[in-house]
Amino acid sequence: MRRRLLTLCAVLLLLPIRIANANEEITIKLPGGATMEMVRVEPGTFVMGSPDSEPGRNSLEGPQHEVTLTEGFYLGKYELTQGQWRSVMGTGPWAGRGGKVQNSPEYISWEDMQGFITVLNDASGEAIYRLPTEAEWEYAARAGTTTRWSFGEDESQLGDYAWYDDNADNINESYGHAVGTKRSNPWGLHDMHGNVMEWVQDWAGPYSSGSVTRRPPSVEPRVPFSGKRLKIKPFTELMATKACGKSAPWAADEPA
Repeated sequence: MRRRLLTLCAVLLLLPIRIANANEEITIKLPGGATMEMVRVEPGTFVMGSPDSEPGRNSLEGPQHEVTLTEGFYLGKYELTQGQWRSVMGTGPWAGRGGKVQNSPEYISWEDMQGFITVLNDASGEAIYRLPTEAEWEYAARAGTTTRWSFGEDESQLGDYAWYDDNADNINESYGHAVGTKRSNPWGLHDMHGNVMEWVQDWAGPYSSGSVTRRPPSVEPRVPFSGKRLKIKPFTELMATKACGKSAPWAADEPA
């Protein structure tokens, strides 16, 4: 059974070129008075996708290919919270489904997210916010690692880093949990494994079979349009074998 919980991983922020330290943290003020913590992600090159030999691998996770990101960016340290959504949008699409200020919001469409981002950009006076691409998301989720998860290969540690089947769905807690209550990845980003699925900017499409260089504002390596938007990360029940740190679990959905 697939979860229907959707949110954005975190808003991506592009700032004018300036000197910044890797993993530098900043706090931005949101419309309505809430704040959002963001972490600096430096440009770099990584191998996107998972190897054929990986247990539980989905065919959509390949072929593996090298991706170069030419610009750094800031990504939300945590998944978006219900409190932040209400502050910016004044609505609660998750009403009646376990609403708590620090929990991740649920039942948010890709178009809803574009509205959220539009409000942020209007408030800032320039287009500096957007969703991350799948490549940017996976690069940040892997955080320089090449293992099955960003914390290594030991599945017994998964509960320390993720809300997934064993500590959520299987005990009747199939909802977005409080952000930041699990350990971060090596770059200080939380909930990159588990909790809710997340929207990225791309349309769904096949991976490139060769190396790709991404130069903003392109959304490569995904193709521009295939009729379905890409949502990424824990497939629904946040399967232990697929709690990310790699590209796949992902699913394509018609825009809601």
